Amino acid sequence: MCEDISTSVSKGCFAYPGKRKRANQENYLPPTDSFIRSRFNLYEEQWDSMQIQIDILKSDLNSQIFDDLVQFLKSCHSQRDNTSQHKPVGEIPTAVLITGVNTPDHGVMFSNLESILKYSVSPFVVRLLSKDCSKVSALIKILVSQLTNVVIEDDEAEEGNSAENQSNSPIKLKKTPISLRKDISMMSIVKWYKKTLLEIAANEKNRMNASTNTETNPLIVLVLEDVENIPAKVLQDFISICSGYLSVLPIVFVLGVSTSVSSLHQLLPSSVSSLLCMDMFQAPPASSYLTHLMDKIIMSADIPFKLGPKVFHFFLDNFLYHNFSIMNFTLGFQYCMMEHFLNNPLSVLCCSLQDIDERVANLTNSQMKHIRKQEAFVSLVQAMPDIELSTVLLDDSSTKAFIATAIKSFHTNHQEMFVMMRFLHSLVSSLPKYPMGKQFRELYSLCLREDISESEDFIRAFNLLRMMSRDELTNILQQSFSVLVEVKKLTPSIHKVYKEVKCLKKKLICLDEEQILRDEMEQDLADGSSNQRLLPQRTKLHELKETLLSMSSKRKKSPYEQLRDEIVDSLISHFSVFIKCPMSRPMQSVFYFDDVSSVKDHFRAAPRLSIQRALTQPCKYLKCVCCQCDSESILPSMPDICIVYKLHLECGTLVNLYDWMQAFTMVVAQNVASGKKKRGICKKPESKYHARFIRAVSELEFLGFVKATTRKTDHVKKLTW
Repeated sequence: MCEDISTSVSKGCFAYPGKRKRANQENYLPPTDSFIRSRFNLYEEQWDSMQIQIDILKSDLNSQIFDDLVQFLKSCHSQRDNTSQHKPVGEIPTAVLITGVNTPDHGVMFSNLESILKYSVSPFVVRLLSKDCSKVSALIKILVSQLTNVVIEDDEAEEGNSAENQSNSPIKLKKTPISLRKDISMMSIVKWYKKTLLEIAANEKNRMNASTNTETNPLIVLVLEDVENIPAKVLQDFISICSGYLSVLPIVFVLGVSTSVSSLHQLLPSSVSSLLCMDMFQAPPASSYLTHLMDKIIMSADIPFKLGPKVFHFFLDNFLYHNFSIMNFTLGFQYCMMEHFLNNPLSVLCCSLQDIDERVANLTNSQMKHIRKQEAFVSLVQAMPDIELSTVLLDDSSTKAFIATAIKSFHTNHQEMFVMMRFLHSLVSSLPKYPMGKQFRELYSLCLREDISESEDFIRAFNLLRMMSRDELTNILQQSFSVLVEVKKLTPSIHKVYKEVKCLKKKLICLDEEQILRDEMEQDLADGSSNQRLLPQRTKLHELKETLLSMSSKRKKSPYEQLRDEIVDSLISHFSVFIKCPMSRPMQSVFYFDDVSSVKDHFRAAPRLSIQRALTQPCKYLKCVCCQCDSESILPSMPDICIVYKLHLECGTLVNLYDWMQAFTMVVAQNVASGKKKRGICKKPESKYHARFIRAVSELEFLGFVKATTRKTDHVKKLTW
């Protein structure tokens, strides 16, 4: 007995985390399937080039705000030098960066800002998150750790990224260890800073052979990323402490605020806010970045891959009404691109206009068989004569030439469509009440749904153009014509439109104003005299209406009105020809991805639905052959929780635990029981089935499907139906 007790005390249960398994590319892309591999390589090539453009666009958009911020920080503490005694400064220079509410993007933005500040302003940049600022002592510990480039005690996991981008800084930092916990204070930072300045001065003398250093001391820049989430008491105490050491430490704050400066004033009382000399910097809103991203990349003819109308509207609504995150929008676009190239065999032709001939020439016989089976290809060749059809279907060289011609035609139509859409947007974007939208993405969205010339918004917009004065129409036509002028390479069809619009614009400008006024005066006099002759003194309402309608139809139009109608009719005819719904064109599935159901499954999570699907059909998740059955059947080989879940679906609101357990035991032990009945043996259920049932019910309760009830102690209550 004593041995049993001693051995039980000496035993223990230890959990060891297993090795982290990474997704293997071969699990998704079979190495033997060269067709999928070629599409994957094409996807990687296009996404890499697109990622470079996205990064350039992001840096260009934030460059102005970052440049202003760097100039502000460089001018802080400009009176300090290495020789003069520091005079106490009452206020801490503070840059308040209004970032907006797109919180998923803040990490990337502040990471870029940190690297820029380390390279351009000072190597002593500390980035503090709200999770590190629960107490003043914890905040100072993180501050000391990042400044001295030393991980203090067991905070290695938290401060693993503290030494990033040190190689980019102009001043090389030397590690200064802090051995005792009592040394973690602001005085330790003062000692470290003075020692570091002496080392920097010595290095500068040896390198430059100069007796004095004329440069100002490097600043200590403290970047607080999310100020609103820091406890108010901690933030107030930390600012007060930093203000006391401002005479010996050139501290500068960069405060990230998501909403407005008023939230910062709510956190800080006047006694603390008076210690800050704040200057506000407004980061560009996420909506403006989305506009630039769509105009330059997504809604551009240079990028062959495009989003269909359903997916485009889903991502746009998800951005504007839910997360407001550019990062999520970009990841969603990347996912759609992966799905398109993985599941669509025709995506092997989704390339730029210059690479079409090479891409088509490299198609193998097996790839040609895949392409001939696609619905888009079949619909494209159905209208061909039988002789040409047999040649295209049987001869690979003829098929390749036909496919190359079709894809080139689609590219040409795409380029012409986007040029004319830009031209149309410049015409209608300034009309009253914006009948076709204020942003270009609204016009593009309308074009994806239907032929734009048949829409009510298009008709309403051009009715407004028919009522414009000469000056207004001239200004709008001049601004819109500049869109055609800026196009680098015009196709022959667009060049004809360019010449015609240029000719109409000249006619409008050169129209004789005196002749217009004279004709209008004569027309008004003629209308007045005819009105006096035709309108009777007393008449009925319907007769008056008919008389006025007949008079308006007989009215002679002025030269300007005739020219205005000619201009509007000419524009309508061109737009109806060039701006067609791309989803109605043949071979559109090569470039457009519109499977919105798969996108919603991945980006609009439904945990409860996924759990229920997994419990009713475990074979789809476990890839198990023995569990394959319909959603209503129950097999003893299924996991216990799946059996318990399916059995409880057959009960009412209250489930009897004993009956439930008996049903579970009958299912899991039916093979064993049937064998024993043949031998004439009848035995009560084993205790292991009880344990398995209790564990399965506990798991089901943890997932929120059942709960205990006080109405009956031996029952549980269902929470789902």
